[in-house]
Amino acid sequence: MDNTHIIRQVDIIRIKDNKPIRMKDSIIDEDILDIFINEEKIFQMVFSMTHTRALAAGFLFTQGIVQDKTDLKEIESVKGKKQCRVTLTDRATQRLNSFKQGRQIKGSSGGTLLQDPADVLSATLKDTLCITYDQVLSLIQQHWDQSELFHKTGAVHSAGLCNPSTILHYYEDIGRHNALDKLAGDILLKGIDTTDKIATVSCRMSLEIIGKIIKTGIPIVISNAAPTLSAVKLADSAGLTIIGFARNNRFNIYTHGNRIVAGEPGS
Repeated sequence: MDNTHIIRQVDIIRIKDNKPIRMKDSIIDEDILDIFINEEKIFQMVFSMTHTRALAAGFLFTQGIVQDKTDLKEIESVKGKKQCRVTLTDRATQRLNSFKQGRQIKGSSGGTLLQDPADVLSATLKDTLCITYDQVLSLIQQHWDQSELFHKTGAVHSAGLCNPSTILHYYEDIGRHNALDKLAGDILLKGIDTTDKIATVSCRMSLEIIGKIIKTGIPIVISNAAPTLSAVKLADSAGLTIIGFARNNRFNIYTHGNRIVAGEPGS
């Protein structure tokens, strides 16, 4: 996907070896997305201006307002405006009303925790997927290599949807929770089977990040960063394999390590 429209060149002064150097630098742009639901503006979020429909759908899905694609009667991004307009079914509208009345807890990554943790644990993560040590390291290296916006600006987080050998879809945003919602929304809108998929993420695996991944049904997540204790406990209960500090030739397996093997799966 061409992301050049959200990169801007600015004049800067770089200090190196105590000497000022005038030069150009690439910085990421951001804007505010207005999400209208049933003709009413309900949510606003700061985002990088890509995958707008997926972001809106994924946010509604990971917050439990939308449970499957049939809850979305219509979802469209408005051309020329930072808006996404959604029409929900009656049952999803009832969930939205409950969500608005409930008490949302702000998460450590800037997202909102699910109101009902049992909703996350209701997801059944199958134990059929198995990948090798080499595949873990290959996927996190591919994730790093594909981080185009990060390499240019140093200002975004990213999430990848993978099979055991390659990254299939890739999402970047200034917000780590937005990147995960874009991934979740794309899965929802495209009807992607996630039982044989892996998520790669660039961020710390906190409670709300892991909660979003569990909701998608993805059984394995790989990050170059650390998890939190609460996230590990949630992943352990839900059957999610967490791999952290994946870089170079090493990684840590925190939960459900039976999915990660030394040689070829099945050997």
